[in-house]
Amino acid sequence: MAADKLNLDQTDRKILKYLIRNARIKATELGQLVGMTSAAIHQRIGKIQREEIIEDFTVRLNEKNLGYKTCAFVGIFMDRNSHYTNILDELKLVKEVVEAHYTTGGYGIFIKLYAKDNDHLMEVLNKKIQSIKGIVRTETFISLDDPIRRNVPI
Repeated sequence: MAADKLNLDQTDRKILKYLIRNARIKATELGQLVGMTSAAIHQRIGKIQREEIIEDFTVRLNEKNLGYKTCAFVGIFMDRNSHYTNILDELKLVKEVVEAHYTTGGYGIFIKLYAKDNDHLMEVLNKKIQSIKGIVRTETFISLDDPIRRNVPI
């Protein structure tokens, strides 16, 4: 849905703010916070989902606690932009890659990945990513910290 056609009122925005803080909040509790019945909350959430404002209800994992200590961003240079789809299909097979963006500027694709350590990162880059047909070279940036993690404002 186009941003200029959004039909979110203040109640919808309040509901979204509570869901962002805790996507597992019960409809009855959310209704009490917003001043509505749980049935009305379910209807509002359904409307927001139909408008494709809520993309997904998901779990956010702590990568470091799972043993993935290195977060890296990799700029990918392609030999031709026409290889984008094939390269993307191959990147989807690399389980360490968690995001991919088709970008303007020097890189054709910019990815985010997690590795257990720098040796694992080097293995992922050398054996999995740089061996993909159509990738000419990569440029890697290791993240030292991610102090800001949030959704866009509503």
